[in-house]
Amino acid sequence: MKKLTIFANDQVAHEFDRETIFEEQQLAFLDKMDSDMDRGIKIHGELITQPDQKQRATFVVMNLIKALQQDNEAIISASCAYLVNRLPRLVEVHATDSGNIINIELIEEQ
Repeated sequence: MKKLTIFANDQVAHEFDRETIFEEQQLAFLDKMDSDMDRGIKIHGELITQPDQKQRATFVVMNLIKALQQDNEAIISASCAYLVNRLPRLVEVHATDSGNIINIELIEEQ
C-alpha cells in the first residue's frame, strides 16, 4: 500500500492510503476547497490572492496539522484526500513547529 505519511516535529502523526478511490461527492468537495482558495489564502499572515499549487498544498497542510492537534477526523481526511488527489506523487509531509511559524516541506517520490 502506498501511503502519504504526515510528520509533525519528526514524529509520524498520520498515514493516509494514497490509492484511496474517491467518490464523486468527495471529489466535488475537493473542487470546492480549490474554489474557496481561489478567493485567496493566508500563509503566515500573508494574503496570497492567486495561490499556486504549492501554496494551496501548504495551506491545506497547515489546516491538517491543526486538525491533527484537535483530533478532527473530517478535516484530517479531507486534507489528506486533497493532497493525494492534487499532488499524486506526494509521499511525505514534514511540518516542523519553530516558535510561531510552522515550516512545511513536501516530499514527492522520484
